[in-house]
Amino acid sequence: MKYLFIIAITLLSIACNTKNEDQKKLDFVEFDFHFDTESNEMPYNFSSYWDTLPTIVDRTAWEFAKIGNIERMHEIWDTKESIEIGLTQEQRDSFGLYKAIDAIDYILNEAEEHQVVIINEAHQMPQHRIFTTRLLEGLKRRGFKHLGMEGYFNTPQADSIMQANGYPILDSGYYTQEPQFGNLIRTAFDMGFNIFGYESSGHANGKEREINQARNIESYLNRYPNEKILIHCGFDHVYEGDMPNSSMGWGKAMAGRLTEFTGVDPLTISQTIYSEKGNRDYENSYYQITDLERPSVFVNESGELFGQQRKKTSLDLPPMGTFRYDIAVFHPRSKKYDRPQWMVYGDRKEVELSFVEENIQCPCLVLAYKKGEKVGKAVPYDIQETDDKKVTLVLDKSDFEIVILNQNNTALKAEFN
Repeated sequence: MKYLFIIAITLLSIACNTKNEDQKKLDFVEFDFHFDTESNEMPYNFSSYWDTLPTIVDRTAWEFAKIGNIERMHEIWDTKESIEIGLTQEQRDSFGLYKAIDAIDYILNEAEEHQVVIINEAHQMPQHRIFTTRLLEGLKRRGFKHLGMEGYFNTPQADSIMQANGYPILDSGYYTQEPQFGNLIRTAFDMGFNIFGYESSGHANGKEREINQARNIESYLNRYPNEKILIHCGFDHVYEGDMPNSSMGWGKAMAGRLTEFTGVDPLTISQTIYSEKGNRDYENSYYQITDLERPSVFVNESGELFGQQRKKTSLDLPPMGTFRYDIAVFHPRSKKYDRPQWMVYGDRKEVELSFVEENIQCPCLVLAYKKGEKVGKAVPYDIQETDDKKVTLVLDKSDFEIVILNQNNTALKAEFN
């Protein structure tokens, strides 16, 4: 019995020591902090600020995503959704013939035979940016050298600024201010990808925008003939073929125009159809009956992929033009909104921080900056808002500078090693 007691105490000690490694005591000092941007707008605002303004659904959802508030993001975005029609038994049985397999492995295998891969995101979903980030290493091994992004400013200065800094800055774009988008850029740059923006400027309508985006990518392809390119776009720009007339008069989306202009057949990947909503009733009917642990694609015994309005098959949707994509990714639901499990991958882990002893009034934003990147200018690696002086950040093994900022512009800073 004595030995069992000693063993129990030893195990408890190990557990406590392990936990304490993630709860280091930080030495905060007062800090004169400001955001270094050319814009007069605050890149990150407190929840209370957005709660007092008239709700512009898209913008408000994006802003909550930028400060890591996934729950509020979903609540806002759900207001523009509608309840999905349930599946018939025949549809359920048909879907049951498909089995989930790892999406990353499948996509990387398919990418071998393509010069251009185009993957989309929902702009309010950091989860989609993380998935693209996780593809980078495998794509790099398969010869991909360039990353084009809709959200990255398409200016002559953008590339030189990135090269000069070596990390994403707040002025790199609007969507890119969200930490996981910043980490996508940061990871790509560190791996040696050439990064470029291709967004249209001066377009009069949606059709011109799609054409201009495709022309900009075409121009880039002409500069690097036969080299492999990954394009990270938003929503419907990923579709090939003719869009339905109701799609803002586009005719074709960017991906379809790119094929028209270059003859290149891109591998097109949609992340936006089979992803979670705050209210499950708003989720795609097929997605509602899934319960996944990892990003997946569904394949039947013949090797055919499942996906509504896909390139080779069209299940359940009416003939609304011939718009299509190659691969549909099904994402796992968040097991919790406070630091969802999909944020933790590679050497990233949850780190609990408490500053209850510090003399600063909350609510506060807690911003994690990679050591060596300019605080206030760089896109933070992670952001969380807190009312109780406790947060959980998701960080890799790098050294960081942690900044605490409140609504009175009082700021504290500490080293985290």
